[in-house]
Amino acid sequence: MILAEQTQISTNVYEPIQNWNQRDLGLLTGERGMYRLAHFWQYAMVCSGFQVFNLDCAIRFNPFTITEETRKQNLAPEPFLEQIRIQRAFTPYQILDALKNILTSKEENTIYFLLAPCKQFLDGDVKDDEGLFLLNLMLGFIEKFPGENVPLLIIESWTYSHKNFQIFFPKLLRATQNLWELKMEQGLSRIRTRKTSITGL
Repeated sequence: MILAEQTQISTNVYEPIQNWNQRDLGLLTGERGMYRLAHFWQYAMVCSGFQVFNLDCAIRFNPFTITEETRKQNLAPEPFLEQIRIQRAFTPYQILDALKNILTSKEENTIYFLLAPCKQFLDGDVKDDEGLFLLNLMLGFIEKFPGENVPLLIIESWTYSHKNFQIFFPKLLRATQNLWELKMEQGLSRIRTRKTSITGL
């Protein structure tokens, strides 16, 4: 799957998120390591005074990653972890209900992370036509976040081979205003900024 022309390459894990316009949808995708990178970004958000809410759809959140990062800075992890909340969702309907609830009960000063949202829709227990229908419903909820002034970062792999994902993922890419891709190059992780809004906050 080919993305738009790159605009920037960074080895600084915090640089892309520092330039993110929180009024716009953000999507981090790519190769292994992107969920770990998302934890670093959550740490940066807490350092900037925000609370973080994770809607974790595939058990991707790992508090030890946050703990490791705080200890590198000689900081106690507990105050940071107290600012990060996790809600897990294990079926497409739980994910849809959770997104709807976030939109109706949004909290001030909170950044929302959506971790691996597509996986449950591609499960073998979900029929193909139902799965695609529900994925499009999820996209409808996601597209409402900017209009409701709810900051949302989506973290999703691009490696699923399921045909529904191949149909859906380009739609998700088009819906985002900020798009980052994590790639391995010569043994180093590099963050390519594929799309970015004009003004960062």
